[in-house]
Amino acid sequence: MGFWSSVGSFCSSVVSSVSRAASAAWETTKDIASKAVGWMAEKAESFVDNVKEVWRTVKPYIEQTRKVLQTAAKVVGIPWLSSALTMLDKGLGALIAFEDSPIAKKVDAAIKWAIELAQRWQKAKPGQQTEQEDGLLSADELEVAKKHQENLRFAEREVVSEDQRHQLELASAINDFEIAKKDLADTIDAAPTDFEHYLRLRATQKLLNMADKKFRVAKNVDDLTADDLFLVRIASDLIKAKPELSKEAAVRLDRLLTERYGKRLTPFVFEELIASWAKRVEALKEKWDASNRSYANEKMLLKRLGHAKEIQIELSAEESAALSRLEIEVPAQKQALDDLDTQQRDIKRYVGAAEGFLQLLEKTPKQIEKEDRSYLLEDGAHIGKLLIDCAENNKKFKDLAEEDQSLVTDYANIFQRESERRMKEILEVTV
Repeated sequence: MGFWSSVGSFCSSVVSSVSRAASAAWETTKDIASKAVGWMAEKAESFVDNVKEVWRTVKPYIEQTRKVLQTAAKVVGIPWLSSALTMLDKGLGALIAFEDSPIAKKVDAAIKWAIELAQRWQKAKPGQQTEQEDGLLSADELEVAKKHQENLRFAEREVVSEDQRHQLELASAINDFEIAKKDLADTIDAAPTDFEHYLRLRATQKLLNMADKKFRVAKNVDDLTADDLFLVRIASDLIKAKPELSKEAAVRLDRLLTERYGKRLTPFVFEELIASWAKRVEALKEKWDASNRSYANEKMLLKRLGHAKEIQIELSAEESAALSRLEIEVPAQKQALDDLDTQQRDIKRYVGAAEGFLQLLEKTPKQIEKEDRSYLLEDGAHIGKLLIDCAENNKKFKDLAEEDQSLVTDYANIFQRESERRMKEILEVTV
């Protein structure tokens, strides 16, 4: 099961639990909305635009938050590290209890590795250069860290003592944080392979930001809760090439995000897709403006040469060549401009429809009625089915019935400002 399928499955289970106390109409609408959200995320590549094109547009914003993470371990005097190192040392001593176990030596090495990483954090100062100038693990260190990660995971499942488990989880969190930072940086450099990969990258980045902030303010290792360590673990898991998100982990993450971020899991992930599409609309508008200026100049030149030919009867060789070229290229430029305009307007409509779905998932029926937006309940399911049909059958907006086109366009107009506001918050303000 892929990442988005995991989130979608979790979302459906939440819908079912909500529906027990809600009307049938509300249940249907919310269920369709959640399916449409999943479809748009999984089919985004063919449905809206190529992720490589979107990535060129949003990468500068993504890199801003990357810098925060790259310097996360260079903060002077992380208060909880001293007590953490003491705790991990005790953990090594506790390993004597099962020193004959085949895993004991591996766990011993993993905890020593975590202590080494923690000591790097403790010694690093702002502006101080480390062996790795960007403060990230080298490729060889990453390989070592991932082997230790496997051993720590195994040991956590085997160890029954709560104290030992917490020590192992702390060692894992330090190791996981470094793995996630390195994998995240590599992914940003290489670009995501598809939209699901993009969504996982952004979810990882936001979760690491949340964990990093907690790491900085914690005074003692006891200030770091099991939930804090869990956030780092999930971030490290999501950035993997083939991640899985269990239902239990999804439920816990949903609770944590609601408590700390005020958002549930599905909007937390899906809103990134809307933001990337909305930013892509801006890029297409800029491209259309530049292409239109070039088209206007070429069109004027074509018109001038056409008049000159009529008046002078015979043009110079250069003018004749230019006229022949322009007679072919100008209509082609006009068609390219029209296609660009259509692509821009289509994505803009989908952004508006997606924003409507997102609000449907974020809000209660009472909130929607209070905002005088009952049309979300009335039309939301129908628009969801339209978009799923478009995604499944690669249907263009122009191929929809006139009435359906009008409905989707209305959504785009209604939610335009709100999607723009969300985009600005997501891309320019980190968690």
